[in-house]
Amino acid sequence: MLPSRSSQRGSAFTLVELILVMALLAVIFAFSAPALGRSMRDRHLKDEAVRLVALTEYARNEAVSQGVPMVVWADPEARRFGVEPKAGFAGAEARRREYALSSNLRVEIATAATISGSRVIEAIEFTPDGTPSLTSAESVRLIDLHESVITVAQTTDGWGYEVLKEAP
Repeated sequence: MLPSRSSQRGSAFTLVELILVMALLAVIFAFSAPALGRSMRDRHLKDEAVRLVALTEYARNEAVSQGVPMVVWADPEARRFGVEPKAGFAGAEARRREYALSSNLRVEIATAATISGSRVIEAIEFTPDGTPSLTSAESVRLIDLHESVITVAQTTDGWGYEVLKEAP
């Protein structure tokens, strides 16, 4: 006895079914793509803020270990930031660090001193005992192209810095 045609069809998908599934996936992706993009931007912003906090901790540790004031500086125009011994103090130059700021971000520093005749801003200074100096910035804001903001600010006890998320 030969098998009938209806039993041969079995569990295969038709072309129409495949097209419907693909259309449904396209609609789901179209709705989720903007949220994923926003999430990636926020993640990148947070990563830069965490890197800045890590740099402040490095500066504090170096100030204590070398016994010289260390400065966390920023150059907004050149999109660079770093840490080095304060001018006039003999710190180990090998411990100096410099990093590039992402091209999608800009920096705003609250109440910090600009080095005379320079575009470099001394944002945060740590004294040899590891405390931020009185002239250190209270906060550093990182702002992306879409105006999302994240702030690195002094902790409430004034001994360090932490990441604070601002409302959009």
